[in-house]
Amino acid sequence: MTGPLIFLTTSAEETQKAGREIAVLLKPGDVVCLTGELGAGKTTLIKGIAEKLGGINPLEVTSPTFTYLHTYPGSPPLHHFDLYRLASSEQFLSLGFTEFFGAGGICCIEWPEKIPQELSFSKVCIDLTYLSAQERNITFQRFYDKK
Repeated sequence: MTGPLIFLTTSAEETQKAGREIAVLLKPGDVVCLTGELGAGKTTLIKGIAEKLGGINPLEVTSPTFTYLHTYPGSPPLHHFDLYRLASSEQFLSLGFTEFFGAGGICCIEWPEKIPQELSFSKVCIDLTYLSAQERNITFQRFYDKK
């Protein structure tokens, strides 16, 4: 895949389905940056990713807004970060979260703009755009180094 993959969803169920389809494109070691305004469906999309990767019941996938991280078993494991309440990049570093990068799991990070310098290497981005109460535009893009 060289260009973006775009989904238009009209329900939470369709957003989860898009997550399941995206999950098969992810590889161990991927750090996925999820962007979009509050309520755009980032956690809903991750529910589908967790379901596909680890057979996790979507009802068990919740936003780790106050703990910053939930890890879900699977092959590979899924590390779900929500940095909405993070005060600074320094706080992220002091919590040792960078140890998850490159450890063989898949890291999905909501609000990656809170730690831009720590994610400069990330090559996978998902942008969720709120179109209406139910509609979302989801753009998946894997970037490759030019050689």
